[in-house]
Amino acid sequence: MDAVRKVAQKSDEGYKIDLGDIKINKKAGESMEESCLIEGIVLDKEVVHSGMPKTIKSANIALLNTPLEVEKTEFTAKINIESPEDMKAFLDEEENILRNMVDKVTKSGANVLICQKGIDDVAQHFLAKAGVLAVRRASESNMEAISKATGAKIIVNLEGLVDKDLGHAQLVEERKMGDDKWVFIEGCKNPRALTILLRGGTEKVIDEAERAIHDTLCVVKDIMQRPYVVAGGGAPKLRFHPE
Repeated sequence: MDAVRKVAQKSDEGYKIDLGDIKINKKAGESMEESCLIEGIVLDKEVVHSGMPKTIKSANIALLNTPLEVEKTEFTAKINIESPEDMKAFLDEEENILRNMVDKVTKSGANVLICQKGIDDVAQHFLAKAGVLAVRRASESNMEAISKATGAKIIVNLEGLVDKDLGHAQLVEERKMGDDKWVFIEGCKNPRALTILLRGGTEKVIDEAERAIHDTLCVVKDIMQRPYVVAGGGAPKLRFHPE
């Protein structure tokens, strides 16, 4: 009920509710009573570099739909390297390109980076040195959900990243979930996307719980959009055929 209320948008015509704004994440290993509503987004991803912070408070979140990698040419190319100095110059140039990419992220004020594409190992190193928590290869649906929850704009060109494009959350944290590590984005102001985290002893139990939760979400949505009730127990028959 809380989840539907929070994503409902009220207008003169009533409520507009998109159940796609309520993500359901499932993880076996705990009691079903450990299930909870997260006012934000849960990513089944881990922080990409061991040297990065695992907790960021007062997070400024950048969403990138572009890789932090050196672009490969669209045609076949051959580079002739004839000396160790040539090799060093080539590697130094790649490193400078990646360093400049990371500098654009940090200069925007971002301390959390969610990337839909890949992040080069060297870029990961520079991000870790800058104290940025980064996640790579997030799904398109997760990117859109984070955008709705935090107010971040999804950027397709790194050159255009500025502070007003960043989203905000009270906490971004990597947590142990069974044998995996997931990233939680919580404390979003006026979130328009939420996560219901379902726990349970087995996958079968969680699957049954997901079906029940989905049915319940649909019922709450219908009641909010059309607040009418059809009485049961023979009431319609008694109303129209009292004899």
